[in-house]
Amino acid sequence: MNIVNAAKYLAVLEQLKYKHVEPKRESSNKSKETAAILPDNLRVLEKYVKADVGVLLQELGTAFQLTPVQVETIKLKTDDAMASYVVRILHILHLIIGNINFDSDAKEDLISVAHLRIIIRTVQELAYYALRCQLHEDFYKSPVFKEAQGVATTNLPLLFLSVQFFRKLLPIRQLYIANGMEFVVRDLIAAIISLKVSGDADYRPQLDSTLEYTAEHESKVDFFRNVLLLKGTPQLSDTIAKELHHQLLDKLGSPQGFASLVATLQAAPHADVTRSAEIIANIVARRGYSTHMQRQMIDQALEFCRFCLLNGNTPNPSAGVLSLRRLYELNENNKQIIEQLLASNWQHLTAPEDLLSGLIIMQNSELCSQISLWEQLFCSSSVACLPSALLVDYLPLLLQLYDNMPDSAMQQQLAALVIRCLDNRAPSEELPSLIEELLRGPPTTTLRNFKWLHSRLRIVGNSFKEFSVKVAHADYKSDYNMYNILPALLMSGSNHALTYKVFVVLLRLLVQQISKQSSSGVELLSSETELVTFLHSKYQLKLEVLIALNTLISFQPLKALMAANSKEFIQLINELLLQASCQIDEQTDDTIMLMLSLLQELVNRGTDLTESMRELRRTLKLVSSQTSSGLVKQRVQALIAFAEGDVGAKQSALPFEQARALIESQESHVQVYGIQMLLDLLRSKDANTLSQGHLIIALALTTLKNKESYTFLNCVRLFAALVHVMEAEVLDKLSGEYLSEVDELDYRLVVGEAILKVAKELGPLCYKYKDVLLNCFMFGIRSPLDEFRMSAYANLAQLCRLLAYQVHSFFQELVQLVSDELSTGKYLPAKRAAVLVLADLLEGMDNVIDFEEMLLPVYRLLRDIEASENCDAKMREHASRGLKTLEDKCKQLFNPEQQLQKEIKILGINEKPHSKKGHILLLN
Repeated sequence: MNIVNAAKYLAVLEQLKYKHVEPKRESSNKSKETAAILPDNLRVLEKYVKADVGVLLQELGTAFQLTPVQVETIKLKTDDAMASYVVRILHILHLIIGNINFDSDAKEDLISVAHLRIIIRTVQELAYYALRCQLHEDFYKSPVFKEAQGVATTNLPLLFLSVQFFRKLLPIRQLYIANGMEFVVRDLIAAIISLKVSGDADYRPQLDSTLEYTAEHESKVDFFRNVLLLKGTPQLSDTIAKELHHQLLDKLGSPQGFASLVATLQAAPHADVTRSAEIIANIVARRGYSTHMQRQMIDQALEFCRFCLLNGNTPNPSAGVLSLRRLYELNENNKQIIEQLLASNWQHLTAPEDLLSGLIIMQNSELCSQISLWEQLFCSSSVACLPSALLVDYLPLLLQLYDNMPDSAMQQQLAALVIRCLDNRAPSEELPSLIEELLRGPPTTTLRNFKWLHSRLRIVGNSFKEFSVKVAHADYKSDYNMYNILPALLMSGSNHALTYKVFVVLLRLLVQQISKQSSSGVELLSSETELVTFLHSKYQLKLEVLIALNTLISFQPLKALMAANSKEFIQLINELLLQASCQIDEQTDDTIMLMLSLLQELVNRGTDLTESMRELRRTLKLVSSQTSSGLVKQRVQALIAFAEGDVGAKQSALPFEQARALIESQESHVQVYGIQMLLDLLRSKDANTLSQGHLIIALALTTLKNKESYTFLNCVRLFAALVHVMEAEVLDKLSGEYLSEVDELDYRLVVGEAILKVAKELGPLCYKYKDVLLNCFMFGIRSPLDEFRMSAYANLAQLCRLLAYQVHSFFQELVQLVSDELSTGKYLPAKRAAVLVLADLLEGMDNVIDFEEMLLPVYRLLRDIEASENCDAKMREHASRGLKTLEDKCKQLFNPEQQLQKEIKILGINEKPHSKKGHILLLN
């Protein structure tokens, strides 16, 4: 047939009336309209195509490989007007499509838009009569196909012939313009399923091939939508439902099958995401699937969650997370698979294969994507996410990452994971043991398979775009300071109820440790390893618990919860005080002061202690009678008097409470006024204020973070005044804050200034705390932060003036650190400060003869700096000043013209009165 005949047949199609090409029609007389239109269309076709239907059917049977029996079966029913109409339309479309090259771009092969529109409309009309009206009777229970019910009698061979013809149309992409084939493909799938359940095995190979082609070449979303639409037909027979479910699973297991299913159900304009996630999870996680199929679903659901993260949680990842949860709960095999997949996410951090120094184990983008994925899997919902029990083994790793993460957004996600895990642990059983093992650290962790950051790995970089996980040098060991990390994380969140639970757990743990220490004796130790293990087990945990409690006690929301649960809390404190009173020594004084501070907080908040006071008073008096600490005695007496309603005690506590309220306000000038009030109270040795030393330290540290210079400078003055009351406590707390890498750099620099101010206030007496002071700043000059390292050198320089006569114990390490900074350092202000250390060290030496073994290396180093033309001018100036100081001290020592002069002074004669009180070391 030539192109002229094709045009002729197109002209015939133009004369037909089409009533079923629209997707929806609101007519109750569908069968009557069909009966009226069919004879008219059939007369038109018979007028222009005069061939007998049997002949046309024979040609179609040959073209589409029908058996003679199938052709004869169709021929017996061609007296039916609809069957005759379908055969004639099939034949015309078959001839037209067979003579048009849709894949060619040649001008002579192009078809006009009008003709293409006629073909599309005819295909849609044919789909109604040849497919939709020939389906299995169960499909007519659906509102989608109900309109075609009873229009025609099902003719399976004719339906098979129609399916074969529409299979030929599927590759023609021009027919899909404006969704022209959307409902045709839906009807085709329904027709194929109807034929497959008919029981005729002759149809199955061709039907499977057509269905496979449809699933592969059509959009997976469209295919899933059509299958789900058919599957949603009410009261389907088991045979059809099973066949549809088989098709659904077959395509679901294909690549991107899960994502396509999600896109199908969430594509509707007003689709309920939660409802669609439930439907998907019910489809994906069902009993009876093969192990291979379930593994495919786990992998695809996890991959879908990653895809959502890369696209800003579009589409919604809840379907993937809920499906993983349901698959996890399905059987033990799935649990093991999911646990292994989660473990593989952190394998590079917990057990890296290569430990070559400087090797980058994980870039920032990869680490952040892993953290975000876990936050999505475990924290996206209270019921739809993976169980928090899976996080228990990874708590140490998550806490270490939180401590070292420079990005605040990632810190929040890590905090959410840790809080979710801790909040779901039983407070009376699992939570105490979990926190105890976290505090003990990796050397003593045996009950759980904890995952820790490898000891050679560290996170380097100060910004979100620059940080990465690298392998450090062989001597590097990562920190496990959970007693600092955990409280900081809890106080940064909003789950104050969990903070209270952890605080109570820590208090109970402290009770247990005191009880263990009082009942256990010291055994003979044969090796250094046994000694380290003994000290760690006997003292380390108690120390870490105390540090964590001291950190949390300053948290304001925690105090409100303590007051709300006062009865339980007072009982716990009473129990702890009784345990401590059995073994009062210097080690338990801090514990007792901590408990008394908690009681003071409850009293200050107006909590009624009447019911608990009788037993508590007895315990307090027992503690007061057995302790030798004056601070403890003062606090106990003030607490008893205050709790019993003593008006004088309340009046004496009023000035301190007023000063405290001012400091806790948010206005800077009010805080300064409160600090001045505290300074006056400390100078006047107010008993109540002196007993609140720990609380004042906590207030001062909080206020020190104020950005206003006038506020934090006055706060430094407060530390300098407080050091006369609590020397060791102030220096220990300040040094801990100075070295804490969790806090901001500006805050740590201010803390360093406070430490130096306190040391100057102590004067030569600070030699008692030289270990704390020197270790603090010498650890700081090893910091990778340039500004912090410069500050540490500058502070150390001034400290060397005070402790010059104690320099023997740390001289070699100090010179080595300065030499390393000068040779390898790249930050010029830090190098200047390093030279200043040596100059000030010489300045502080009273008698250089006592330091003769140290002078030569210092002299050589300063001489090289002064003589070098490449050195910075400031560095040469500091070096020159140091050499001049050394020269003057040597001249003073070896100059024979200078004679010692003796002065005889008679006390009380012509002596001017002192305006200021002399220092304790300035003896007459």
